[in-house]
Amino acid sequence: MTKKIWKLNLKDGIHEIELRHSSFSGKRSILVDGVRIEIPRQEKRKRWDTGSKHIFSVHAHQCMMVIRSSGFNYEYELFLDGTSIDSGLPLTHEDPIEVTPEAIRTRRIGVVVISSIAGLVCIWINLRTLRTNGFYSPELAMLGPAVLVIAGYYALFPDDPWEIPKPFPIRLAVMLILAFALGLANWYAIENGLYWAFLGSG
Repeated sequence: MTKKIWKLNLKDGIHEIELRHSSFSGKRSILVDGVRIEIPRQEKRKRWDTGSKHIFSVHAHQCMMVIRSSGFNYEYELFLDGTSIDSGLPLTHEDPIEVTPEAIRTRRIGVVVISSIAGLVCIWINLRTLRTNGFYSPELAMLGPAVLVIAGYYALFPDDPWEIPKPFPIRLAVMLILAFALGLANWYAIENGLYWAFLGSG
């Protein structure tokens, strides 16, 4: 649970704004001078947390709490009457939670690394169990190549893996078809001993 506190020095005195945000559960809450403000139910918890903005008032001043996803982490910023308390700069974007190119790049790197490791681990486990125990997992046989294709796609193209683009790009459809086809091909090759025949050991 991340806790961040801002202190606002207004004409009527100092006010404390506290944000509590769980990157694991997506739950968030905002307290003004220790009192929790009302957040719409659908915004209190985000399972697939890509960020949010929350507007509220503090003694006739408009505040906006911004939670941005920077990839696998979060950035927090508080605006008072359109000016950032953190940077002192005015709000210049219509959508303050708009994802930055740096965040998209971080997400892509994360997906590439995790997918590559997962694909190689699936293949290694299947080969090891096949050699030692004489059986394999069809699910791992299909999953391994599929996630490697996904890793290759996000290594080559600058798409945001957190978003489904509109309109749906042809290259993404081709990637999904290729991932499914290679997964099936790998399963078929293992099932029929094609690898061992090719290597001269089947």
